[in-house]
Amino acid sequence: MTPPVKIRRQNRQNLMMRATPDGYEVFIPHWMRPNSREVQRFIKSALKEFDGQLPPTPPELTSQTDILAMVDEWSVRIGVQPKRVQFRTMTRKWGSCSSKNNVTLNQRLTWLPPRLAEYIVCHELVHLRELNHGPQFKALMTTYMPDWKSREQELRALKF
Repeated sequence: MTPPVKIRRQNRQNLMMRATPDGYEVFIPHWMRPNSREVQRFIKSALKEFDGQLPPTPPELTSQTDILAMVDEWSVRIGVQPKRVQFRTMTRKWGSCSSKNNVTLNQRLTWLPPRLAEYIVCHELVHLRELNHGPQFKALMTTYMPDWKSREQELRALKF
C-alpha cells in the first residue's frame, strides 16, 4: 500500500517530492495542475525511487512541555509576553510570530536537541521586539543568546 501523497503548489520552476513521516509531499509550480499528466508521471517515477519506503520518524528529543517551559523562561528574560503559543505542522520553517504577539512553533521542534529548540524559541520571542532580521534583531539575539550563530549553523546542518 502506498502512503498518502499531498500535492502543494509553490513559487518554483520544477517538481520535487520528499518523504515525510505521514507519506509524501510533492511540490509543483503554481501554474501546473495537480492532476496533469506530467505531475502524475513525476509522482509515479518518484515513488519508484523511494521504493515505498518512508524515512523513520526521528525520536522525540525535546517534549512540547519542555519547549513551552522554554517559552515561559525566555519570555521573562526578553521581557515579552506572547498572546498565544501554538504548535503546527510547518513544511518550510521552524517557527513564526505575528505582529499580534502570536507565536507558532513547528511540531518538529520535538525532534531537535534542547539547545537547538531553545535557539528557535529565543529567535521567535526576539521577533516580538523586532519583527525583522535587521541589525537591531541580530544585536538583541547576541544580547540574549551570545552563541546564537553557532546554534543556527548546527540547525542548518541538520537534514530535516
